[in-house]
Order: sequence, then structure tokens, then C-alpha cells
Amino acid sequence: MAKTVGDFLFERLGQWRVRRVFGYPGDGINGIVTALGRAGDAIEFVQVRHEEEAAFMASGHAKLTGEVGVCLATSGPGAIHLLNGLYDAKLDRQPVVALVGQQARASLGGHFQQEVDLLSLFKDVASDFVQVCSTPAQARHLIDRAFRIAKAQRTVTAIIFPNDVQESPAAEPGRPPARQVCQ
Repeated sequence: MAKTVGDFLFERLGQWRVRRVFGYPGDGINGIVTALGRAGDAIEFVQVRHEEEAAFMASGHAKLTGEVGVCLATSGPGAIHLLNGLYDAKLDRQPVVALVGQQARASLGGHFQQEVDLLSLFKDVASDFVQVCSTPAQARHLIDRAFRIAKAQRTVTAIIFPNDVQESPAAEPGRPPARQVCQ
């Protein structure tokens, strides 16, 4: 089986020395949770009873260890439930990265079940960095930026992964296009 974006996500988290992820499984993150199972014991998954606990635990982890806290939630209501804990981290200037699922790209804007405009939802709490991973080739750049910004600015960042992207084959970013010079 080819490495998916979900598999790549956990490889990259390991390179950022993430030891645990706090979260609650759901349909919007099946590709990520399945990849976590394939990752073995590389990263501990602390399954909580509610997404709000995941964000508070990630905030507490950052406060107690000095490391970046990481929380994981599904789309829709799951993502909404992260907000209280993420605001706790933001107001206490703690580095936390929220990984959030989303409906498949083709269904966005169609009032699909539990569809929420997550960029707007996270715009305030993750104001320094919130992005949607629209293609597999973006994953490395977005993960690295989210961690760099969370650590350097001691703040909350968020990456939104649509279902179909999570399960897509991983891809390395291509070379950036040459800059055009106006004459």
C-alpha cells in the first residue's frame, strides 16, 4: 500500500518530536486515525471522551512540558468543541497545533452533513496560522509552518485536512515556479 497523507502526517510529527496526540476519532479523520494505527508505537494516541478535553490536554501538555501540544478532532461539531481548550492555550501563550478533519473537497459548499466553514471558525483562535491542506504536496509545508509558528510565537495553529486528502497518496512538494520579473 502506498504511503498516504495521513501516514506522512505522523512521520512528520515524529520528526518534530511529537510524542503524543490527544483526540477523539470521528468520520472526518478516518484517514488520519487509520494512519495512526499503522504508525505503531511511534506516537501515543490519548483518546479522550470529548474533543474539548483533547484541546485542554494539549494545552496542559504544552504548559507542563514546554513542548508543542497536539490535538486531533473530526469535522463539524468535533472541531467546534476544540475551541475552549484552544483559547486556553492561546490566552496562556502555549504552543498547540490543532489537526482537524473536513468533508471531502468535492462536497464543500454543498451543505453536506456537519459541514462547517472551519477557516472562519478557527480564524481568531489560530489567527497566526490556519490553513486547509488542499493537495497532498502541501502537507509538508503546512505541517512545518504550523509547528514553526506555534513554537516561535507561542500560539495556536491549525491545519484542516479534508477526508479525501487524508487518504490520498503522499506527495513531495515540487519545485516552486520561477519568479517572473516584470520589465
